[in-house]
Amino acid sequence: MVKEKGILVVDVGTTKICALIGEEKEEKLWVTGMGIAPSRGLKKGNIINIDEATQSIKNAIEKAQSQAKVIIDSVYTSIAGSHIKTIPGSGVVALKEKIVTPSEVEEVLYSAQAVELPQDRVILHVIPQEFIVDQNRGILQPVGMTGVRLETHVQLITCNRSNLQNLLRCFENLGLEVDGVIFQGLASGDGVLTPEEKELGVILIDFGGGTTDVVVYWDNVLRYVFSLPVGGELLTNDLAIGLRTSRKEAEKLKIKNGVCLRELVEDDDFIEVVGIGNRPPKKINKKVLAEILELRIKELFEIIEKELQERVFEEEEILDIKSKIGSGVVITGGSALLPGIIYLADQTFELPTRIGYPLQLAGLTEEIYHPQFATSVGMLFYVYNLRKNIKEEKKGGIIEKLKRSFLKFIKGG
Repeated sequence: MVKEKGILVVDVGTTKICALIGEEKEEKLWVTGMGIAPSRGLKKGNIINIDEATQSIKNAIEKAQSQAKVIIDSVYTSIAGSHIKTIPGSGVVALKEKIVTPSEVEEVLYSAQAVELPQDRVILHVIPQEFIVDQNRGILQPVGMTGVRLETHVQLITCNRSNLQNLLRCFENLGLEVDGVIFQGLASGDGVLTPEEKELGVILIDFGGGTTDVVVYWDNVLRYVFSLPVGGELLTNDLAIGLRTSRKEAEKLKIKNGVCLRELVEDDDFIEVVGIGNRPPKKINKKVLAEILELRIKELFEIIEKELQERVFEEEEILDIKSKIGSGVVITGGSALLPGIIYLADQTFELPTRIGYPLQLAGLTEEIYHPQFATSVGMLFYVYNLRKNIKEEKKGGIIEKLKRSFLKFIKGG
């Protein structure tokens, strides 16, 4: 009996590296290996020390492989940071046989990528917004339809070329060839959002360690993404400065006593804060800690709301977010469980908010059922579905060609 080969996904975050190994068993996706390692050599999603980042990635992968004990036949990693940008694109082709074929879908998607990009930009993902056959708009799957002209409108998710190449270099140092790179926000969407939310309209906020990724869906189509260089690390830094303590102690306080709403704290609730150097510990009212976190979270949400209004909905000539976001807001990521964060989101966006837990997978279910693993689980779903689609395509089909083109492009070929 041939042993099943595994999928390795590595979420390269600012504070932690998470490696998951997935296998198909009984026509289901199982998580059979998991490795977590502290992240070194990264800042705000960007690699600043290749040797340290390489070692961190290696540590996480080795832990996952020791659990799964399976041959890895594909490797995918994630990328985030404020350098992630989306730009619109469009393409058009004539239908030779007066019917839309897979090859013509491939051709029109390639033509939509023919936009003038700066030398330092690379296309990560091509997200079709709609296909148009003759005058019929809003088509999501055009294959088999009759007409004389096929058009598409897409969103191109792009990143900085050197950031991407530095990430790939870490894997090359380990002798691993990366099959694909996934934007963290896109993966998180696959990990926590339901089909109903994507259909009705949803704003996903992935609150990571060094970055916060925002993804917007409606009508079951990814409409817009952006990434901000603000995350849980900034909260820790604010606490360290505001409470005059070390970053290590501030991180402990955030995890153990963190709350981002002053109303949730009793007037007589005090905590002990360790001083810096030889300074003695001191007791402070927990409301002080809550006020620091509340101000920063509110500021972040206000930045996100402004970005949504100015760049997403005005582009669509829709000034009312609620007209497209029917289900609300989903917050995921390592800092998503801060008490009070749901209330602040409800108040800022005036939309119902929930915490995004990863969708259930077989295998190591309990270990990964936490918002901080949304990206990792989403990457597995993304790759698993991609592999299923590749199997359904003929050899050299559209998905395989797009994959080969992507790898050639990012490597400068």
